[in-house]
Amino acid sequence: MVQKPSTELIVCAVFYICCLIYSFYKNYELSNENLANYNSLDAGWSLLNYRRRDDFDWEWEHYLGFVQRNGIYFLLHLIATEVSRHFCAKHMSTVLTIYGMVVIYCMYNVTVLAVILAQSLSFYYANPPKYYRRTVWMKTFLWIAIINYFKVWYFYDKLNAHFDIDNDQLLELSLITSWNVIKCASFCLDKCGEGPLAEHYSLRDLMAYLLYFPLLLMGPAIVYSRFKTLHNHFKGEIEPHTLPDRLWTLAKRLMMAWFWILVMLAGQHFLYVNLIQQDLELLQYVNLWALYGLGFLMGQFFYIKYVVFYGVGIAFGRFDGIDMPAKPICIARVNQYSDMWKYFDRSLYEFLFKYIYTELCTKTSSLPRKVLASLATFAFIYIWHGVFLFILIWSLINWICILLERLVNHCTDADSRWRAVIGTHVFIPSVLSNFFFFASEKVGFIYLQRTYTEGLSNYIGLYVVSYCFYQTGQLVKFVQTNRATVKKRMK
Repeated sequence: MVQKPSTELIVCAVFYICCLIYSFYKNYELSNENLANYNSLDAGWSLLNYRRRDDFDWEWEHYLGFVQRNGIYFLLHLIATEVSRHFCAKHMSTVLTIYGMVVIYCMYNVTVLAVILAQSLSFYYANPPKYYRRTVWMKTFLWIAIINYFKVWYFYDKLNAHFDIDNDQLLELSLITSWNVIKCASFCLDKCGEGPLAEHYSLRDLMAYLLYFPLLLMGPAIVYSRFKTLHNHFKGEIEPHTLPDRLWTLAKRLMMAWFWILVMLAGQHFLYVNLIQQDLELLQYVNLWALYGLGFLMGQFFYIKYVVFYGVGIAFGRFDGIDMPAKPICIARVNQYSDMWKYFDRSLYEFLFKYIYTELCTKTSSLPRKVLASLATFAFIYIWHGVFLFILIWSLINWICILLERLVNHCTDADSRWRAVIGTHVFIPSVLSNFFFFASEKVGFIYLQRTYTEGLSNYIGLYVVSYCFYQTGQLVKFVQTNRATVKKRMK
């Protein structure tokens, strides 16, 4: 028998949805011509009554521009991989390496190509067998330090002139080299574990991995063991692997990405999320419904962005037979922030868990060792993202809240109301930490200050809504469990 959810979970979900709708309305009211910098917004679609579009999300705008400028390379990638699969399948890595180098040269110049080649060669060579893993990690941190130095202290004003590229291209180079640090470390550490006779660990395999165009700029940065399945030629692949079926599946996935692009662009005409968060004075006194609704919308817009970014890469990767991870989980139903780390950027989590956390502790390790392992993991997250104050605060709060979440889970049953009652107090600061990441440390401090210093009644109101949020997440998990049970019995 499939179990039915409790009445409490259903009531909480309905109340939660009603609160969201009202908070969205309050943000729609704020999204008008009275906002500072309103006149600098994009003209928008005339179809939507000539409302301006909020184009203050530089990451989103840059990605759209990148696809418009370089979209032809996705099509050429399909042709190159399919031709090589049919006529020289054993040389797939060589084809991808040559294609990637040509694309980098065409998009940028020989100097940028030289930087990427230097990065790959520095990881591949000069790794003494006795200290192989230590050397790889030393190179990893050295490259992170170099990238952070140029990103934080020596970025737009000088480096673009040296490389003869514009600011947008310099940003792209920073993203590519940052992803490649993770990829190089994954390749080398896997190579160490596989042994000298393992297949597909040559320099051309590393270059193919780094220069694989659909994952080059916006990821996801899958670990090498996943990318290596490219060479299996669809053996054991669950999805159909005839060319027409694969093309149709790819088209459906890209159409879904296009659908979310349209949703994002339409939403930016009515909800000026990125513009509002620039006005710190407004955030200091705005209605709390609007403030927390804005925070929720920051998360949802961030989620849609990465569904598109990662969705495109995942679509092409699966077309080529790579064992790609699933797309990011919808954060509107995540009530445990350990789940956010596991299921949002699954590739980054897999890297952190495989190469850092499990290398420092095991399931049977002592509690202090596990705490230190998790601290080391979040320390890596901090330095890899960039040594900025808002990244430090975001990482530190997340680490503390995940430790508290584990304590709550240890002391309460999964289905008990006490887990929700206590866990909601941990859930609130976990959510607030993301506003440092989505916006800035100034915006994050405003959320912290208004949450914990504006009176008990305000906090109780937020707590009630957050409790319903938490229980809605439990309801979603309940429904998913039931579906999995039904499917299992049908088999």
